Amino acid sequence: AIGGGYEFARVAAANLREKDDAWNPTIGGFVGGSIVGLRYRSFPAVLGFGALLAIIQGTFDYTGGKMTGFARDAEVDEYERMEQVRRNKRRPIEETLHELGEGRGIYGPGYQERRAERLKKRYGVDIPQPA
Repeated sequence: AIGGGYEFARVAAANLREKDDAWNPTIGGFVGGSIVGLRYRSFPAVLGFGALLAIIQGTFDYTGGKMTGFARDAEVDEYERMEQVRRNKRRPIEETLHELGEGRGIYGPGYQERRAERLKKRYGVDIPQPA
C-alpha cells in the first residue's frame, strides 16, 4: 500500500503539474509516509511520518537519485555533451525512409515530383512544381 500510494501520488503530481522535478517525489513521499502513520491511528503520526518520508524522498531526488549526488565532469560543457549525444543517435534519412516509409512529415529527395506524377496518374490533376 505504501509503494502504491507513493507511486500514484508521484505520477499524479507530475501529470497535474506537467513538470518533472523534485516536488513530485516529495508529494509521493508525503502520501507514502502518511500511510505508514495511519498504523498508529494518530493525526500527528500521519503528519510526522508523511513529512519525514517527503523530506527524504524530495532530497534524494533533488540530489540526483544517488547518495553521492550528480557525477558530472566539471570540464565538459553540458551543451556540447548533449550535442554529441544527439549526433551519435542521428540516423541517415535513407534508413528512416526504408523503415517507416514516406509520410508523417518524413519525405525523401524527389518526393514532390513523385507525388505530382501519382496525382496526375490517379486523378488527372496537374500539380504545379515549386520554383
